[in-house]
Amino acid sequence: MPDNQPLELTFLPQEGAVEAGAAAMGPCVETIEYAFDLYNRNRVAMGDAGQHMHGHVTTFPGKLEGEDLGGGPDRRFSAMPAYVGGDIRKMGIKWYGSNVTNPDEYGLPRSLHTITLNDPASGRPLFLTDGQVISSMRTGAVAGIGAKQIQGDRARVATIIGPGVIGQTSALALDEALDSLEEIRIFHPELSKAEAFETEMRDDVDAEITPIDSTAEAVTGADVTVVATTASPPPKIDPSWLEEDSLVIPLGDLRMPLSAFDSDRIFCDIPQNTLEFANQVDWQIFNAIGAAVDYGVGLDIDRADLRALHELVGEDDTASTDGTSILFAPGLPMEDVAWASHVYENAREADLGQTLRLFSEPYFTKPY
Repeated sequence: MPDNQPLELTFLPQEGAVEAGAAAMGPCVETIEYAFDLYNRNRVAMGDAGQHMHGHVTTFPGKLEGEDLGGGPDRRFSAMPAYVGGDIRKMGIKWYGSNVTNPDEYGLPRSLHTITLNDPASGRPLFLTDGQVISSMRTGAVAGIGAKQIQGDRARVATIIGPGVIGQTSALALDEALDSLEEIRIFHPELSKAEAFETEMRDDVDAEITPIDSTAEAVTGADVTVVATTASPPPKIDPSWLEEDSLVIPLGDLRMPLSAFDSDRIFCDIPQNTLEFANQVDWQIFNAIGAAVDYGVGLDIDRADLRALHELVGEDDTASTDGTSILFAPGLPMEDVAWASHVYENAREADLGQTLRLFSEPYFTKPY
């Protein structure tokens, strides 16, 4: 029997995570695409039967007795565990709290994250880091991967609704993943905010950035439209604005009928994840896919007809992707674990971070 060992892990603050490559979109797209391929080969675990793939979500729909934590738009906490195999081979969990009023009320980002990685054999904690940059990057990366897999070289014009953090990472990912991309339109009803985005991002992307303050003008003629805002009410897209061969990716909420899309062009990161998320979070566009599958409302489509991004990545789905398409990608814990693991390995190689000792020897042990 081995002697008891001290238990230590690496702590990396946000600045250290960036130094370890957390904000590098090229490797992020590659890593997240690899995670989808691993999932397609049954080398990823996210929840068991009866558990939610996205994680355990606690929402605040209204006042609790004797508490002052009322509900509100996008007000939730979530614990998102996953095991990712292959060359990554890490267990991990992202824990986050989200409140859309954070920037105005507390001077904090809307969503706040921590990520912990564990050794999958022993359960030993290995790594603790801020997850803000990691989570934002993987969210944008999925938009880029989805656009690549569904539109590919047909995509020359992309529109991003919302010039916030996810709008920025989506622009980086689209520019990275789409070799044919020529223009990124950025929409905000206040043109000055779209122009500020262009000033901030112009040196980071090759595509031309065009600030626009009209939703119709931004979406009309776009090959890919990414909704990257948590505004209340959510943005609205008229189906008449969409090209016959185009893709919409709602990373936030969106108001538009699901019937705007071809019934055989409804894509999900993983169908189970999309339908579970529809039951967890009250977003209109996700309510629409849940109602369509469960009750045939808005669009008559069976669960089995939903197409999966992981099957596109793994080349199991080789059917045409031309048409009016939508990709539901509410986020998966395997993405956080995969990208955090990349950052962790870089940090180890560069000797970044602080060693934290949880204990020198366990207080409780078996007396025999």
